Amino acid sequence: MSAAQLPERSSFHPWTDPNAQPFITFQNVTKRYGDVVAVDNLTLNIYEREFFALLGPSGCGKTTLMRMLAGFEELSEGSLHLAGEDLAGVAPYRRPVNMMFQSYALFPHMNVEANIAFGLKQEGMAKADIAERVGRMLALVKMEDFARRKPDQLSGGQKQRVALARSLAKQPKVLLLDEPLGALDRKLREETQFELMELQEQLGITFLIVTHDQEEAMTVADRIAVMERGKIVQVAPPMEIYERPTNRYVADFLGDIDLIETTVAKHAKGFVQLETAGGVSLKVASEDVPSVGSTAWFAIRPEKFAITKAKPKSADNLLSGEVWDIAYMGGMTIYKVKLDDGDFAKAMVMNRDLTSGSRITWEDRVWLSCSRDAARLLTS
Repeated sequence: MSAAQLPERSSFHPWTDPNAQPFITFQNVTKRYGDVVAVDNLTLNIYEREFFALLGPSGCGKTTLMRMLAGFEELSEGSLHLAGEDLAGVAPYRRPVNMMFQSYALFPHMNVEANIAFGLKQEGMAKADIAERVGRMLALVKMEDFARRKPDQLSGGQKQRVALARSLAKQPKVLLLDEPLGALDRKLREETQFELMELQEQLGITFLIVTHDQEEAMTVADRIAVMERGKIVQVAPPMEIYERPTNRYVADFLGDIDLIETTVAKHAKGFVQLETAGGVSLKVASEDVPSVGSTAWFAIRPEKFAITKAKPKSADNLLSGEVWDIAYMGGMTIYKVKLDDGDFAKAMVMNRDLTSGSRITWEDRVWLSCSRDAARLLTS
């Protein structure tokens, strides 16, 4: 469940309000390192109290964008505003932001408690308030039993949790998180994601997270910006990006997907008919009208395919083939099917739906079927 799907977040969508004013604005921002363009004429609005994710592979410019907001990198071109203030020339320590570094940057001579309290002491906060805030941060990252330890007595994951607690302790207007949970084990990472969402909601702080982990972005973010080569390819809430990607790059980067190359055969009311190289006709619900004869991709998530040994009596789309491989994932099973034309497609089945009578195994002949509404038509 994403933050946008939590009950208290269900009505939070300021980006749809034409009267809402963005809290953070990147306007035509470019960042060059010599001949290398790390961020390329990028424009982006982020709203107050939003949990926003920059998602993309290494080298796409997401961390550079975050560092410009923090003040650690200067813009080559464009402008950057926070709460209506132009940040040009504003020193990092004067910006109402805090950043959690991937390298932890903990003070080795201080224990965990002192590391978390350091910024609060610098601000002159009262001792009792510091103790209460530090205790709350320790509880958040499950480090109460390690309060007196120094960094060299901690594991990498524990150090990262302390760095997270220290970044949150000052309650900045914007918290910048650069791959914050990468060193945690899977179970703790998932727990911390939900705790982050809850804390962000309680404090009303705008969170900007940089990650290459699609599941992490889908879990925590109100909106996701998918980046490629210094540009933003698509910005939308997690469900929209997953269900309605705008191109193959987004579709393939966010989740597993079957992309079947086809030719546009004809248009009809509310759908487009496609044809595979093997002569199979497929239908996709779409208001787009790509040119007949042009190349398009039939894009469908594996969980939207039904897989059966018997040919369905009726379906908008039918593909046949042979089970090539099977991956048992505990709660689900993924079947890799070699289609009759030589292409491969995946189908996902929740294991609660499997019965001994319907069990599918290697080399079985199977049918993949789906409705025209289950698929997505992509032209690029």
